[in-house]
Amino acid sequence: MQQSRRVHGELTTASRAQVSQPAVVLLTRLQAGGGGLAIGDLAKLARMDMSLVSRELRKLEADELVTRTTDAHDGRITRVGLTPKGRGVVRRLRRVRDRHLEDALSGWTDDDLAALGELMGRFVDDLAAVGFREADEST
Repeated sequence: MQQSRRVHGELTTASRAQVSQPAVVLLTRLQAGGGGLAIGDLAKLARMDMSLVSRELRKLEADELVTRTTDAHDGRITRVGLTPKGRGVVRRLRRVRDRHLEDALSGWTDDDLAALGELMGRFVDDLAAVGFREADEST
C-alpha cells in the first residue's frame, strides 16, 4: 500500500495534477465513458462506494475538473463529465504514465516483451480461474 501511495505521488507530481488516487480512477473512467456518465454507473465502473464517489466528485467539481448535468431524458439522473481542464489532467496523467512505462521497458528485448505479455496473460487467466478462500479463524 505504501508503494502504491509513493507511485501515485510521483505520477501526480510529474503530471502537475494534484488529485487523489480515487480521483485518478474516476477521471480516467469518465474519459473512457465519452460524453458523460450517470453517477451510479461511474461508481460501478470504478468499483467504488457511492459515498466515496460523491465526495471525490465534489472535490473534482470544486477544482473545475468535472461538471454535473441533469439527464435530458430522466431528470432524476445526474450525469458527470470532464471539463476541458479535466481532459487536460487526464491527458497529462496518461502521457506521464505511458512515458514511465516506455522508459522502464526501454532496455527489454522483443523476446523479453513477448515473454512478459505471455506471462501476464497467464497470470490474469489464473487469477480469474481461482476464487477467493475465506479466512480461517486463526488469521
